[in-house]
Amino acid sequence: MSGSGKQLNEVEISTKKALFSNSIDRKVYHVDMDLTAKSGSASEVLQNVPLVQVDIDGNVSLRNSSAMILINGKVSPLMSGSNAAAALQQLPANSIERIEVITNPSAKYKPDGTGGIINIVLKKNTKRGLNANVTVNAGNRERYNASTALNYGTGKLNLFGSYSLKQDDRLRTILNDRIQTDPKSGSVNDYHDYTLARARPFSNLATLGFDYTLDDKNSFGVSLNYYLRNMHKHDLVTKKVQSTANGNQDYDRKRENYERESSSGTAAYFEHLFNRPDQKLRLELNLDHKPEVEDNQYTNIYRFPLIPDELDNTLIKQTADNRHINLGYETQIGKEGKFEAGYDGQFNKQDMDFYGAAFDQKKQMFVTDVTKTNHFIYNENVHALYGTFSTAYKKISLMLGLRGEYSDLDSRLITTGISVPNSYFKLYPSLHVGYKLEENKELQLNYSRRVRRPEADDLNPFPEYPDPTNVKVGNPYLLPEIIHSVELAYQWRKAGISVLPGIYYRYTYNRFTAITEPLNDSVLVTRQQNLASDQALGADVVVSGTISDQLNLSFTPNVFYSTIDASNLGYSSKKSTITWSANLNACLLYTSDAADER
Repeated sequence: MSGSGKQLNEVEISTKKALFSNSIDRKVYHVDMDLTAKSGSASEVLQNVPLVQVDIDGNVSLRNSSAMILINGKVSPLMSGSNAAAALQQLPANSIERIEVITNPSAKYKPDGTGGIINIVLKKNTKRGLNANVTVNAGNRERYNASTALNYGTGKLNLFGSYSLKQDDRLRTILNDRIQTDPKSGSVNDYHDYTLARARPFSNLATLGFDYTLDDKNSFGVSLNYYLRNMHKHDLVTKKVQSTANGNQDYDRKRENYERESSSGTAAYFEHLFNRPDQKLRLELNLDHKPEVEDNQYTNIYRFPLIPDELDNTLIKQTADNRHINLGYETQIGKEGKFEAGYDGQFNKQDMDFYGAAFDQKKQMFVTDVTKTNHFIYNENVHALYGTFSTAYKKISLMLGLRGEYSDLDSRLITTGISVPNSYFKLYPSLHVGYKLEENKELQLNYSRRVRRPEADDLNPFPEYPDPTNVKVGNPYLLPEIIHSVELAYQWRKAGISVLPGIYYRYTYNRFTAITEPLNDSVLVTRQQNLASDQALGADVVVSGTISDQLNLSFTPNVFYSTIDASNLGYSSKKSTITWSANLNACLLYTSDAADER
């Protein structure tokens, strides 16, 4: 017998990732597959993501409700409060690998956000040597943005840094008409406001950091970030008031506004791998300091009555200090099981210092306005322990989770010397079940209990005057919203086309609502209150398909029905609304080998 040999050519099997995919607890939009996301910002990319809405100001919502935005699965101070919209418009799209939409997050995640979580996963460059990229965009009305990123890797050490800047221009008009009737006196007030506003924000965002591998089992890293935005606003409001009790008014209210906000943060981590490669312990620490100054200069120019111009100013100084620590452990159990547990601590402080002054015509000088001058401090400390377990057996996949949180809150009214403490312990369970009917068909059922905590602006009881006829007041006794969220979904895939219909139901008690009431014959006051309950039922379908491997089309219609019960506030009947929306996107697909899975 004799043998012979034959040289075989190398065989390579590759499959193209779908632009939009689905797993047991999240829907994933692969940004690196979207050719239109090679420039622009994260805010623009989010407009292409199914179930996500972005309004004209850049504010992001998920299924018509508030969403918590994470970076790499972690809380980021840049993405909290009013800063989130500006930071998303600044974050370069080409730095994002994928965006995960988690409508019912597991107990591993912080339970904030009525609609769920939007997790932005950034690219991690592991190539050796020096790598860099630069992006520049320009638009009309002197708008432009640019970004650059550098990465240097040696194997054990990885250095990275980035910088981006953006000049924007915002021009808008607002028309507001309202009629107010006093039920006691019968007097009628007719208000007409026409606003022409322009703002030019200029922002900078910089990061610098490193990752270092000590050995096969230990690694650590540190990163620094800095964000700065300066903005000058010009507002002109033409106000006309017709009042049977106080007479008529016709005047212009001008505002010159100068804002400066910044954020400087530090993040550090240490990760240890045990003898088993699927078992690890990770410690993370985040510190952030965010000062903000808003200087408003107002002038009232009267046409009727003929009185001298009125001048008033407000100086608002706000500072937020956030500290976050997380210790997480995870391990594999058997072939299909996974267990995760950990501690999550949030320690936040918001300091709000308001100063108001009005020009005294007799003294010919500005005098402190005590009705607009106040000092408010809000402390929020949250301790959480969590555990999740996931497994799969034949056609069934399962994920269970439980999170316990102790919240210690304190609203301090420095001006009046009053403190309003609020402490409570709550459990937040989660459940995800999947059943595979066939290879390309799957049913999913999930549930989570969530919370929406009031922010400092919602709690501050001191009045804020947008204009002389409107006052905004917070409520230090405002309770957090508690949400029960259930979703039933179905997934079908075939020949590059996927259809994901879903039905979701949310029951909320203590929901926030803004109640506007007359303060007197000429001024309205708006304050936050808790509703008895809110029930919402919605249905949506995500249809996505690829045409000729170059173009992806997605269509997402959504119908949303909501009923509120405000009987605890003295309203006898329930109120219901139906809203619907539809989103159609067409995206060119990126065909580089980097987008292939091999």
